[in-house]
Amino acid sequence: MQTLMAVGLIFAISKMRALRTFVANTAGVQWRRILTEDLQGLYFSAKNHYTLNVLETTLDNPDQRMSQDVDRFCRKLAEALPPTFVAPFTTCYYIYKAYQVSGWMGPLSTFLFFLVFTVLNKFLMSPVVPRVYEQEKQEGHFRFEHSRIRAHSESIAFLDGEPIELDNTNGILQKVVKAQQSVVNRQLPVTFGVHMFDYLGSILSLLVIAVPIFNGAYDGEPAAKLAGIISANAFVTIYLISCYSSLVDLSGSVTVIAGNTHRIAALRERLQALIENNAKVPEIKARDGSAGDDDDVSDEKPSIELMDVTYKSPRDGSVLVDKLTIMLDCKRNVLVTGASGTGKTTLLRVIKKLRDIEGGHIRSKNSALIAFMPQIPWLTSGSLRKQIRYPSKDACDHLTDEDAEMQHLLQVTGLKHLLESAYSLDEELDAAWYSALSPGEKQRLSWARLLYHRPRLAFLDEATSALDSEATARLHKECAERGIVTVAVGYERAVEGWEPGLVLELKGENGYWNVVQKESAA
Repeated sequence: MQTLMAVGLIFAISKMRALRTFVANTAGVQWRRILTEDLQGLYFSAKNHYTLNVLETTLDNPDQRMSQDVDRFCRKLAEALPPTFVAPFTTCYYIYKAYQVSGWMGPLSTFLFFLVFTVLNKFLMSPVVPRVYEQEKQEGHFRFEHSRIRAHSESIAFLDGEPIELDNTNGILQKVVKAQQSVVNRQLPVTFGVHMFDYLGSILSLLVIAVPIFNGAYDGEPAAKLAGIISANAFVTIYLISCYSSLVDLSGSVTVIAGNTHRIAALRERLQALIENNAKVPEIKARDGSAGDDDDVSDEKPSIELMDVTYKSPRDGSVLVDKLTIMLDCKRNVLVTGASGTGKTTLLRVIKKLRDIEGGHIRSKNSALIAFMPQIPWLTSGSLRKQIRYPSKDACDHLTDEDAEMQHLLQVTGLKHLLESAYSLDEELDAAWYSALSPGEKQRLSWARLLYHRPRLAFLDEATSALDSEATARLHKECAERGIVTVAVGYERAVEGWEPGLVLELKGENGYWNVVQKESAA
């Protein structure tokens, strides 16, 4: 009977401990979900991701902070939760039992012992936190370098650049190892303090009972009873110290939590500051009148009007374009040309409000009917249908048969083989599938996306650089048939079937530019 009771008790205790771990781990998962969703909501708000990754260098690896740092923070916090939650109850119980055995001396001495080592640990842990921060920073650089090599493996192979890349990655690895070793070095005193606390605690249990014994409190007790008192006091005191020790043992987790907290908090504070600054920008521009962007929907035809716009190079601050005045609308195709580095792509960034202007004014009308095709095609993960709809989630209102339209677009862009490879428009495809596409295929898929949405005005940044002349002419012809007027950035003036009504030539020297009016238009 006693055996069955013991087995039942073991079963109950095991179940409770397993449930305790399960609840803590579940809490960690949910904390990660909540925290990551909050950070990602701020990250993808008001082009903040572009500001952090392109315009600023104050915060390293924001992607790592949202993924690895948040994960590590929540896991360590979940690990620390059970002992932190249970410790107050067990500590109070054994404080009471220690008081019964040894009077006030037992609980007071163990508490003072714990307090001294807690203060000592605080000083020992302080140097560890910034070094954990630095280690996470270097880990992010190391991960980014390998992801960059993975994305450009073919180019490296063509150039036989493996020895250089090996040297580069080993150099970054040395920084990672140095930062990691710095953490290990600073954790040595912390670990030493934890072990000292554990071992001195067993000695303290004997010192506590030694005081009343040598003071004669137990002089009349027989030896057998005195041995029992000493044993009971040692057990209670050691267990009480063990309760305190479980909190001291969390020092290692606390340093990791503190280091990751600093990185996550810095990211969140910066994202919130960017949102607040973006909210203030329209008010400032409205007051000084130096620059602005109005979205006037009074006219159904979209347009972008630049009036005396000046902008500088993001690299060295030199003036790329000075006092540019031009109307970009649906009346004619426009070619933006010029030598490399004269500010052609920066002009599109200025129009899209990704870069600030130094002076002038930009007025936009019906920006919802304007689309941009960046120089480097972006392909998200998901099915071909999602890829072509991007950035919309639902089908366009003007379509009656979306499947037929998408199949036609894949045919026009020369991507019919992708549909055959994917088996259907709705077959889910990961990012690696799209990464395997050639540069030309990626550009064609971007064109399919543009033609699907049918904007009235489209800004194209070297959108045919990887295409042959026949495909380029066919795509521009399809744009004309769909009523899409294009503002194309590039070097070629002659494209069969596409004639610019206006040519904007950027000189790059002292902000000079030139506009050539053509007789024929789109």
